Amino acid sequence: QELLPFVSGGARGIGVDLASDAAAVGRRLFEQAGHAGRVAFVRSAAERLPFAASSFDVVICRLALPYTDNRQALGEMGRVLHPAGTLLLKIHHALYYVSKLSQGVLRANASSAVHAARVLASGVLYHLIGSQVRNRVLTGETFQPRWLLKRELGRHGLVISGAMPDSSSRAPAFVVRKG
Repeated sequence: QELLPFVSGGARGIGVDLASDAAAVGRRLFEQAGHAGRVAFVRSAAERLPFAASSFDVVICRLALPYTDNRQALGEMGRVLHPAGTLLLKIHHALYYVSKLSQGVLRANASSAVHAARVLASGVLYHLIGSQVRNRVLTGETFQPRWLLKRELGRHGLVISGAMPDSSSRAPAFVVRKG
């Protein structure tokens, strides 16, 4: 659905998702919108994008980064982005998980509270040691405050150039450029 405004404006798009059913859902969405021939779908992990370097003018990553190996995924996004291209990036801030934790506790939803606590612990470790921890307790899912995101983007020649209109304290959205 993030491609819809671009495709409606005449662009061609490629949707990428790791989920096996995402392509079928995407094809139905674009078919119903009258843009079936303007979008293709590929099943791939963000850490290993199957495209040549500098292939895209725009890369969109909306709330997927918390679930990836951030360094690898951002490296791949930067690699496939044209030198004058734009990355539209929306992430989960720690405040998102703090809210989820408090709501889980208040509503006696143990699985939600435990999940949020695990992500917060994973994020704290990520900040302290500089890499994501993946083990039986910590899945690697993490939050990204702006300073950490800037550090990771900078490793790949990417810089935040502004915020997007739908940016919020819990889920900030950024315009990122090669710089």
